[in-house]
Amino acid sequence: MSRRSDMHGFTLVELMVAIAVLAIFIAIAVPSFGRLIENNRVTATANEFHSLLISARSDAVTKRTSIAVTQGNGIWSSGERTIEIPASVNVAPSVTSITFNPNGTATASSTTFTNSDDSLSFTVSTQTAGFVRKVQD
Repeated sequence: MSRRSDMHGFTLVELMVAIAVLAIFIAIAVPSFGRLIENNRVTATANEFHSLLISARSDAVTKRTSIAVTQGNGIWSSGERTIEIPASVNVAPSVTSITFNPNGTATASSTTFTNSDDSLSFTVSTQTAGFVRKVQD
């Protein structure tokens, strides 16, 4: 039998080696990807809470009325907007209600969001002057 020199393709051994290399890459990437998803969930939750507080302050000043952002059963609500805290995100609020007044002032508070192993942490705080701030700890 003569071997044709114009044959193209992979041998079975080459295919097996490629699959083994791909499996090693996947085994390394999957745990990192899970951590990335968890960290993104913490970041998104902190950003959403920060946005909720800024929106509540804006509503209080615009509507010339007090707006309370309250917590209950993993849900924070300002009356018009509500956010649900995912079960995988740990939350440590200093108060259960933050009130924004018509003049822009607020209840001083500090709420910390962390992932399951406390390697990523954000603190969203309000000052009595009404300023809302988010910092990564």
